[in-house]
Amino acid sequence: MFVPPRCPYAACTAHLTPTVQFFHRDGLYHPRCRAHSVQRYRCRLCRRRFSRQSFRADRNHKKPHLNAPFLRLMLACVALRQSARILGVARRTVERRFLWLARHAARFHSNRLASLAGPFMLDELETFEGNRYQPVTVPVLIEPRSFFLIASAAGPLRRKGRMTPAQRRLRAAHEAVHGRRPSQSAAAVRAVLECLRRCLVSQGPVVLHSDRKPLYDRLGRRLFGRRFRWAPHSASARRDRNNPLFPINHTNARLRHFLSRLRRRSWCVSKRRLRLQQHLEVAALWVNYCRPITNRTGTTPAQALGLAPRRYREEEVLAWREDWGRLPIAH
Repeated sequence: MFVPPRCPYAACTAHLTPTVQFFHRDGLYHPRCRAHSVQRYRCRLCRRRFSRQSFRADRNHKKPHLNAPFLRLMLACVALRQSARILGVARRTVERRFLWLARHAARFHSNRLASLAGPFMLDELETFEGNRYQPVTVPVLIEPRSFFLIASAAGPLRRKGRMTPAQRRLRAAHEAVHGRRPSQSAAAVRAVLECLRRCLVSQGPVVLHSDRKPLYDRLGRRLFGRRFRWAPHSASARRDRNNPLFPINHTNARLRHFLSRLRRRSWCVSKRRLRLQQHLEVAALWVNYCRPITNRTGTTPAQALGLAPRRYREEEVLAWREDWGRLPIAH
């Protein structure tokens, strides 16, 4: 039976410091989206009414039963338009639900990040937005023993590498219209390392395994000072289980497998970099808290690090509000 843990209204004193009997029951109502009635309550302090729905993440949704299936589709390499066809709803419905899902996933993950000791592993994968003359770098930071995805980001790059004369002319024509594309690899890597800094244990070295890109050492020393220990490895070594960077290589390969926006030679590529970043937030929610590390075990990365008591179902991670920070909701 649900017991309200606090008043859901932030201006009420019972929101942060609720007393034992800060509420009383105050009737029932029948929401259209549920088959059963829902109990109403009234706060004794602010005199405002609320219900169990006030604490749920899907409190304003007309079709909350779509949330868990939609999350599974977003990690099954299905694009938004096809998701709408499968779920039998309009494309605008899944577009709005995707934005909600990304916000909820980011809050859920942020509220549970704490006391990571490392070592850590970092690498960048590349994709593009719109067309191949707008490359995007995606730095991914993990805890390698549990494959826990700590943080990711997306930043623009200028197209580089070998190009034919025709491709160079096309790049010049593109830049004449849109301007020279900035390279923000450093800003994207810094963003994921800043996220790591907020959830580190207070003492001990910060060991970072990566390839030999000098940027990682420079940013690591700038952010972590004398605690930072860089462990560079060759990026050209065979990418098998004996490769010291196998965990991050495997994580990047799985992200390309799970996310339609990261598939190579696909028309599901992101049109906007922000949407790719939001899709990565959704991936972190599912990979860390719902999917086992391997198919043979039921242990998730969050369980292995002690950040979750058990493996969560998709319905559970989408059930309760996360916009109150680390304030728990008893359920």
